[in-house]
Amino acid sequence: MSPHSPSRPHTTAPLPFDPRFLGEPEATPSMGAEATAPARRRGLLDLEAQFAFFRSQHRHPVNAAAHALLTWPILFTNLLILHFLPLPSPVDPALALALAYAAAYLAVDRRAGALAGLLFVAAWAASRALAARLGFGASWRLVLATQLFCWPWQFLGHGLFEVFLMEPFLIFLQILNKLFGYEPYPGFCKNVDKKVEALLRESRELEQRKTT
Repeated sequence: MSPHSPSRPHTTAPLPFDPRFLGEPEATPSMGAEATAPARRRGLLDLEAQFAFFRSQHRHPVNAAAHALLTWPILFTNLLILHFLPLPSPVDPALALALAYAAAYLAVDRRAGALAGLLFVAAWAASRALAARLGFGASWRLVLATQLFCWPWQFLGHGLFEVFLMEPFLIFLQILNKLFGYEPYPGFCKNVDKKVEALLRESRELEQRKTT
């Protein structure tokens, strides 16, 4: 490297550059695990970017535990109250919501998405049975108490769209990874680790610029 080359932040062990993080064209791997990765996805379907951002924002164990414990109860009580909407009998908004979530998760990963979709269908069946048992009055009080308790934690540093749609699946994916070493395709976790480091490095540099 020329002595006049632009200076770079000093690190003892620089991470390999991941062009996908910046949305640039990625070199085609010649061999190895990353060669089996699916085609590059963007936006909401970019599971690597979604999971990397999720992990970078949930590094504290208390924060991660709060989201893991409180996100799914919110969704379950959403299904519960939908059973009481005054709609024609063939229409089931709770089932429609559960299937919409299942379809979204299948779009980003077929195996974990299928399992998460089954959990949503099971949650729909359980909420339907609970709604029939409790009736509207008791169900509404349960929903209100759950939502008032859980939402303040969910909004702490997060936007509504990220929490409401993708966070349940990202939490589920993290549990599968921690307990069983699951990854949607070989090299997924390695790429996510690179993106997490890049996000954290960018955040640290931004904080340094603010203090100088």
